Amino acid sequence: MRLTTDSVLLGAWVRTGATAQAVVHITTPQTVLDVGTGCGILALMMAQRFQQARIYAIDIDELSVREARENVSLSPWPERICIFEGDFRSFVLPHTYDLIITNPPYFRGALLSSYARRTRARHSDDSSITHEELLKGAVHKLTEDGVFALILPADREVGFLSMALKGSVPLYPSRITRVTAGSALSCNNSTLWSTTDEEPTRVLLELTKKQTTPRIETLPMYDKGRGKYSPQYMALIKDFYLWA
Repeated sequence: MRLTTDSVLLGAWVRTGATAQAVVHITTPQTVLDVGTGCGILALMMAQRFQQARIYAIDIDELSVREARENVSLSPWPERICIFEGDFRSFVLPHTYDLIITNPPYFRGALLSSYARRTRARHSDDSSITHEELLKGAVHKLTEDGVFALILPADREVGFLSMALKGSVPLYPSRITRVTAGSALSCNNSTLWSTTDEEPTRVLLELTKKQTTPRIETLPMYDKGRGKYSPQYMALIKDFYLWA
């Protein structure tokens, strides 16, 4: 299965902070769960980034699990990554997790891909895991100080956060990064680069069980003045692409 920009962006972004000079790691989780792993890209990125962590991943699709296991076996970290085949809604997973990460299916009512597995990974239908089910599972499997991280279309942000806050055990946003096509990065009231008014296309979220004031950022994908990826985006993904 082909890699998606969303997965790479999420894997590079989660548990980081930004300065005007560099992207830095905030914390190192000891246990990580990747929900809907697909080819295993997020699990592999977590193993690369968090050298002491044990990585667990789950997918309902048999071919995806087979592909992910093959990719893991060829990686430098096969002893730290375990892939399960099963449904996150019912599978009995070991442990609780310091970090749960997912790039969930989110297209509904859109033109479907002719590639069946890509359609299943990216498009939601009546059998797909819902946001409510994702939140319920994350609350149950997170450690008390754990982080649930995901990427969504920007227009799903308000509804998803409202649902997270209304759960029997609420999850609170601790970090919100809105991804635009512009040429700026701002962090709360501290501007690191000039900002843009462009509407975001994606939102990256980190949620926790503990209420806090969320860190709110804007991340541009492109530097329009140069017709290239922005320096901020390049700083995030440089460890994961040979061309970056």
